Amino acid sequence: MMEVRSGEALRPELRRGLGDWVYAASKLLVQGVLYGVFRMEVTGREHEPAEGPFLAVSNHWSALDPPVLGAALRRKVHFMAKQELFAIPVLRSWMRCIGTFPVRRGQPDRQAIRTALQVLERGGVVGMFPEGTRNPQGYLLPAEPGAAFLALKARVPILPVGILGTLEVLPKGAWVPRIRKIRVRIGPPFRVDDLVDAPDRLQQASDRIMAAIAALLGVRPPAHAPHGQGRDSP
Repeated sequence: MMEVRSGEALRPELRRGLGDWVYAASKLLVQGVLYGVFRMEVTGREHEPAEGPFLAVSNHWSALDPPVLGAALRRKVHFMAKQELFAIPVLRSWMRCIGTFPVRRGQPDRQAIRTALQVLERGGVVGMFPEGTRNPQGYLLPAEPGAAFLALKARVPILPVGILGTLEVLPKGAWVPRIRKIRVRIGPPFRVDDLVDAPDRLQQASDRIMAAIAALLGVRPPAHAPHGQGRDSP
């Protein structure tokens, strides 16, 4: 048997164990607030895959949406967060501990894509907001190509989620939340593997993603995709 002279070989496992513990503790705290104060209601939980990788996609109308999505799903969700948040030392440490990783907004970020693919390759769950930014108007924006690219590249199921109520609880610019009911609707997972060889695969996949989210919210899907969405990479 090989002798272990230092803790080097154990550090990745210890880090993962600590991260799982912090994630579970954070999730319990968030769930307590969401269910106890905002009477969060989740429907469609039976649609969430019990194992294997998948991409969870949702609308993004409030800063509350990431914790709501993470609390609503049973599985651990790895999120992308804007790089600016990682400049805050305590917040950076917590986000890295729970598996959140930075992304540069407004430009292709290949490192963030590689990290997301690694999570999916390990059988994990990646949570994304395809619109790319918060939209405080209560309608859906056309999707950025990142979510479609990931789904096509990794060939994983897509789990659509609609979040209602967070816009009223914490609209953009507000610091004090208002007490309103939050509803989360989880739809059946679907795939876009049939589009892998399509010339406009990113646009078609993005349109399917936004249509699935729109159906859960009861709103119209975006009328068109942004210019350049048909590119082969995000």
